[in-house]
Amino acid sequence: MAREKTLARRERAEIERLEPWNTFRDMERMFREFFVSPVPTYRTPQWMREFTTEYTPEVDLRETEEHFVLTVSVPGMEKDDIDIDVTKEGITLTGERKSEEEKPEEKYHVRQQCYGAFKVSYALPSEVKPEDVKATYRHGILEVTMPKAEVTEAHKVKVDVRD
Repeated sequence: MAREKTLARRERAEIERLEPWNTFRDMERMFREFFVSPVPTYRTPQWMREFTTEYTPEVDLRETEEHFVLTVSVPGMEKDDIDIDVTKEGITLTGERKSEEEKPEEKYHVRQQCYGAFKVSYALPSEVKPEDVKATYRHGILEVTMPKAEVTEAHKVKVDVRD
């Protein structure tokens, strides 16, 4: 019986990666989100995403004097694969990252990329003008700029005293 020749083979079926600093970064991010962030997020937490194959895009939400800017990493997607719904109080992103067609003559040794449909919503710290929202897409990065709504100051009412 002839032995099958293969390329270098590891004893374990998976490649393990050791990234000790990610644990500290994740802890710092969790504390910051829990105690500081006024923006509740409605999506799967990072530590849970490691155990699932669902696709959830990475997001940054920053604030300037006049705008909120949401930056979304969606590599391999077309702009038509993403829907954006904005209300005065929040934003919802819906889309699907399609996987490449698997070829029968190929087999994966490492597969870390996730594919599939997603729907994520974020509450905004203050109201925005949905009709003036602009979105751009370049090199796999979607940037949504949401102008803040004018803050109306409280109107002081003078109380008259009747005798």
